[in-house]
Amino acid sequence: MEHDMGYDLEEALEREGLSREDLKALRNPPIEGVPTTITDKQLACFLDACDKNIDETRKVLKIYYDIRKTSPELFSNRDPLSAPIQQCLQNQDYFPLPTTPSGYSVVFHRLKNSRASNYQFDEAIKTYFMTIDSCLYSQGPRPGIIFLFDMKNVGLMHLTRINMSSVRKFFSYLQEGLPAKLKAIHVVNVVSFFDKIMYIIKPFIHAEILNMLYLHTSNANFEKFYEEWIPKSCLPSDLGGDLKSIDELHQDHVKEFERQRNYFLSEERQRNGDPNKAEESTEKMLRSLSID
Repeated sequence: MEHDMGYDLEEALEREGLSREDLKALRNPPIEGVPTTITDKQLACFLDACDKNIDETRKVLKIYYDIRKTSPELFSNRDPLSAPIQQCLQNQDYFPLPTTPSGYSVVFHRLKNSRASNYQFDEAIKTYFMTIDSCLYSQGPRPGIIFLFDMKNVGLMHLTRINMSSVRKFFSYLQEGLPAKLKAIHVVNVVSFFDKIMYIIKPFIHAEILNMLYLHTSNANFEKFYEEWIPKSCLPSDLGGDLKSIDELHQDHVKEFERQRNYFLSEERQRNGDPNKAEESTEKMLRSLSID
């Protein structure tokens, strides 16, 4: 199944204390709008995100697929080799970082340059969501996920590129449909006009998420951040870490995106229709043609 994820299911079930019985319980009765071909690896991410609560998991599953269905501008045409995605990868940096000692996944994002005309807002969100999916594909369910944003190259003109409808959908997905437990949002190199950004996004953010937002100026002391959240061993050299540079980590992830291309294409087909049923219909049609 090309739409299945790449992590080790048995290891994840044991690590996160998930049971196969609960995975089976999520399938019966079927959830409206959720593909019947959803795999145990996919289900495990949702179950873990909802602290093994079956009813809550079923609710989040439905929201997840409903949002993806009704937001094609953010969740359709996700071919990593397509021109719009390639444009984003050339002008912005995206990649997951190694899991922290606490087991948290970390997803990093930064603008590669400061030219606002290169920033395509909807495509950038799409590529960011793909990066989250790529992280889950490889790392599977975890105790939590941290979003790390670097505002180094953000300017006032970037605010003119924002699509308010997409901002609403962005936060709706993160707060209601994300198959992971959001633990924190860290923003480094915070710009002086961050209050204007907050004015735009605050109406869409739940109080719970606001309490997870941590801002770090360019001259901030990061020792506490290293100790409490993400150690140097899990950070790029640009942020005082021991890993490769942001540019090198991004280029590594571009290659990983390409390796996961079949997954992204197949996952989209899975959402848009049951691949097994489509295959059965094709076989029936071919048999009919043979008889005729």
